[in-house]
Amino acid sequence: MVGSRRLLAAVTAGTVGGLSLVATAGPAAAAALRVAPSAGVDPTGQTVSVSGSGFDPQRNNKVGVYVVFGPRRADFHRNANAYAAAVWVHPGGGGGGGQARMSPAGTFSVSLRIKARYTDGDGRAVDCTVTRCYVMTMAAHGSADRGQDVVVPIGFKGSSGSGGSSGSGQGRPASGTTPPGGGAALGPRATPAPGAARGPSAAPPPPSAGATPPPAVQPFRLTAAGPPARSPWPFWLAVIAVIVAALVTRRLARRP
Repeated sequence: MVGSRRLLAAVTAGTVGGLSLVATAGPAAAAALRVAPSAGVDPTGQTVSVSGSGFDPQRNNKVGVYVVFGPRRADFHRNANAYAAAVWVHPGGGGGGGQARMSPAGTFSVSLRIKARYTDGDGRAVDCTVTRCYVMTMAAHGSADRGQDVVVPIGFKGSSGSGGSSGSGQGRPASGTTPPGGGAALGPRATPAPGAARGPSAAPPPPSAGATPPPAVQPFRLTAAGPPARSPWPFWLAVIAVIVAALVTRRLARRP
């Protein structure tokens, strides 16, 4: 009987330990974006500093994120032609050419030249003193992962929107589900119209292939938000432990 009690205590302790493991697993640090300045920007053109932190460099097969400037339309993550400037930030990036490096800790820093009025790659006139424009991040290569979206509104002198603070602005995760497609896709074969203001083209393959992203994009930086997807095994481990404990307890209770 003493042995049975010891066995029951051991099983109970193991079950509680498994449940504790599941309960205490906290989310990864959320990605964040900081832009300076984010308000009172010269509408004729000004360079802003963009820095990101809390990104996961391993996410989405290490393809990283695009950091772009422009309006956030329904097809924002698929239409490379919509943006005045963009940079591809990933673990293997760096050395110019529209790329920047994401550190192992998920940080990056770039400069972006932005202006209030431009004609996008689809021939549309964009006026950011009338239409709200943003510095924003998104998962690269047309990924449906919206957990990498972070936005910072930009305010130009004379615009109807104030943007962030006069000094700098911090990004927030963008809400909403994956929007419908439209325009030039930001997928693996998308190519912006030549000679036009362009956003992040997804033409390059993942960093491991050593491809070079499209030319004529200007360096700039952004942060993504959202923890990476977690494995469900701790939950099932806890469920199995509870079932085993129940069966052992029932069996021991029937012993004389």
